[in-house]
Amino acid sequence: MEEGLSTLQIEAKLERERTNIAMLEQNLNKYNDLTNQASKILKTFESRLLKVEENVLPLYKVTKSLECQQKNLDLVIKKLDNVLEHYSCSQELANFINMGIDSENVEYFLEALNKLKRAKEYFISTNQGSVELQNVTLLFNNGCDAMNTYFKQSIRRHSTPIKPVDLIDLIYMEDDTSTSTNEEFSGSSSIRQFPQDTRKELRTIAEWLDENLRREYMTIYSDERSDIIYRSLIMLKDHQKSSSLGNDAGMKIKTFGRLSDSGKKKLQSIFERKANKMLTKASGGLLKKQLNLSNDNFLNDDMYGENNDMELEKYLVLLLALQKLLVVERQVLNDIVPPSKQNDVFSRVGTASIEMIVKDAEQITSRVIKSIQKKEWSAALAVFSAMKHVTVLQPDIEKICNQEQKNQLSGVMNRFHLTGKAALDQFIESVKNEGLSQVQLTGSSNFPKDATVHQLTSDTLWFLEHLFPYYEIVGPILGQDTVYSQPLQQISTIKSLSQEDQKNRALIGIYYRKVLTELNFTIITKADQIYNNDATKQLFKLNNIYYILKSLQRNNLLDVVKFTEVDCEKRYLKMIDDLKQAYQATWQKLLIHITPLDDCPRPVNGKLKDKDRAIVKEKFSNFNKEFDDCVKNQRGISIPDLLLREGLKRDNLEAIVPHYNAFYDMYSDCDFAKNREKYVKYTAHHLSTLLNNLFDDRV
Repeated sequence: MEEGLSTLQIEAKLERERTNIAMLEQNLNKYNDLTNQASKILKTFESRLLKVEENVLPLYKVTKSLECQQKNLDLVIKKLDNVLEHYSCSQELANFINMGIDSENVEYFLEALNKLKRAKEYFISTNQGSVELQNVTLLFNNGCDAMNTYFKQSIRRHSTPIKPVDLIDLIYMEDDTSTSTNEEFSGSSSIRQFPQDTRKELRTIAEWLDENLRREYMTIYSDERSDIIYRSLIMLKDHQKSSSLGNDAGMKIKTFGRLSDSGKKKLQSIFERKANKMLTKASGGLLKKQLNLSNDNFLNDDMYGENNDMELEKYLVLLLALQKLLVVERQVLNDIVPPSKQNDVFSRVGTASIEMIVKDAEQITSRVIKSIQKKEWSAALAVFSAMKHVTVLQPDIEKICNQEQKNQLSGVMNRFHLTGKAALDQFIESVKNEGLSQVQLTGSSNFPKDATVHQLTSDTLWFLEHLFPYYEIVGPILGQDTVYSQPLQQISTIKSLSQEDQKNRALIGIYYRKVLTELNFTIITKADQIYNNDATKQLFKLNNIYYILKSLQRNNLLDVVKFTEVDCEKRYLKMIDDLKQAYQATWQKLLIHITPLDDCPRPVNGKLKDKDRAIVKEKFSNFNKEFDDCVKNQRGISIPDLLLREGLKRDNLEAIVPHYNAFYDMYSDCDFAKNREKYVKYTAHHLSTLLNNLFDDRV
């Protein structure tokens, strides 16, 4: 049963498959018929395309030839138009060019010049002998001249010298001021130079002139702007002069004839900020210490002499003004002059003003040299202070200036450098010459009759004290002289001088040692020349040597000298002890009459022989005479230092009173003369009182 059912199913499937195969064969036949029909259609289309191509190709070739001919015709027409334009250019543009340029037609004027330029180039390449070339060239040159004239007029119209009021405010305006402050200053009419539209217009003109090799604009710009900077500085100088005469008291700004206290503080603040910027930059930002210049410069000190002080103050203000003016000018120049010509033009712009600055420095240093020749050493200190401040300004100046201007400005430091070196050498020579000159103690002599500290000594120590704050300036000056560089090399073999600061301290220490050596020699030599009394000689030497040592100790200069001479203090102390002993030795001429006591006649039962009485009377008389002479000579002697004065008095009492007291007591009960008071003039107490009154101005 099951087998019969399975057979029926198989047969049914076979029947279905036969039916499907029959349908597939039928569809296949239809597809073949369609393929054959499509193939016939395509062959027909292909044959028709070939016929079309055969008909169109000749027409295409003709059309392409016509297009090429049309293109050539257009080019010829265009060329002819250009040639005709070149020939008619001079006639068409002559009136426009001759009318000149103004702010309304700059672009059109430049376009006209470009047309003339193209025409000129055409005639140069095709017909150099043509009249048209001459006409075009003449018109082009006239147009360029008009452009230069307009450029000059525009520069001049928008350039005005900066008023001293605004320039001084500009000096006080530092980099760290607020934006609002900058806007306030930039709003000043005399500082505001060239509106932005004018700068763009001038930049366009300058670039066109530069591209066309018409570089007259460089001379025009540099001459006009150089004159503005120069006149601004001249106006500031005139303002300083009028302020110094008190003619500007009503103005609200600072006066620099002699800086007001507020002006000094502001100017001082500028230098301190600049110095601290230098210090921070040099230390890589790691150094936290702030510099303070207020203790070592002439802006806050009246010790340099009014004239030199004022001149150098004014000069520093002028130098600051130049730096600010160059900064302003650089900003204007960058907006107008093409980049490739900016350095060249900027160099020309600053030349006249920098030459004036250098010339002023020469005049100031010449006056300082005259002051130094008069032994006004405060002028030398003012030079070193100026050098210190110029050194502070140098980075800002070098940042804005090119190499040529830096070379010009280096003349300022060179002048100050030479003046400073001359001052240092002249100072030593003056101390040395004082010792070599032959002087007698007369009413006209400058040597003190009271053997006090000589003016030369106090002036020398004053100079050394106030010179030290500038050791960073003085050191490099001395280092160029073999007189100082060779000892420095010897010191460097003993001590490590790796840092520049140590070298500068060592160099100024060598200078101090030379000065002190000459001063010591002068004191010793002059004491022997001037004073006839031995005690006065020794006291004069003692006063001065003691003053030198105490001044070195008080002003911390001893460490500077010790840098080059370790036993300097010991040497001075030994000199002082030797001079004290030499002074005490001067008392021996009176002590010799009463000592030794064993050599004096001794009374027996209060009586002396006639011969012995004569000896005793002679001893008393000689002692009294010598003592009176000593007191008379030394009563007018001045010992300014209290400790030294009291020490000498104590030494005198210890050296004289005990011997005299013993001598006096030996003969107190002895009647060796009828008129005893004639010979026994002093008691021990009276003698002590007189010795205590020595060196006392009140007695």
